[in-house]
Amino acid sequence: MRNHTATHLLHKALHEILGDHARQAGSLVSPKYLRFDFTQPDGMTPEQIERVEKMVNEAIAADMPVLKVTKSLDEAKKEGAMALFGEKYGETVRTVSILDSDALLAENVEAKYSYELCGGTHIDRTSDIGAFIIVSEGSAAAGIRRIEAVTGRGAYELINKRFKTLKQTASILKSSVDEVPHKVESGQRKLPN
Repeated sequence: MRNHTATHLLHKALHEILGDHARQAGSLVSPKYLRFDFTQPDGMTPEQIERVEKMVNEAIAADMPVLKVTKSLDEAKKEGAMALFGEKYGETVRTVSILDSDALLAENVEAKYSYELCGGTHIDRTSDIGAFIIVSEGSAAAGIRRIEAVTGRGAYELINKRFKTLKQTASILKSSVDEVPHKVESGQRKLPN
């Protein structure tokens, strides 16, 4: 459920950072991780990846409500629900709305952070996701990029593993964690070409 709702937040972030052309082209949601394929001609820059990850984590921290409602396909389309290209939908569909907390505070009950047709399982509030970490971004096919990410416990385990590696590296370099980049850089300069 965490990973599925996170794909909706990821889709929104990709639109904001890369543009509306970044459309979902496939996904896998498992208990351990999520995989999200999207249309994008070029690889993402490290800065874009960082911005997407930050935007998703800010949406998680905003503790936005996630509403699941069944309605007619026509009604959902008129309301602007995003549908996946090539998917076949019946006359009745399930919509997933992630409501914008700031808009709700301003009593604008119609403001949706994300609004998509989706039959999958979802959490009740974005904060239930915990954390979101992009593990990789790469090519899936011509014009299609793939992001793999973890949430919840998986994100915590990855953070813990990476921090342990960083502390071990600091110990080997006889430095503090904060000094590791400087120590590595100065060590690189001392190596013969």
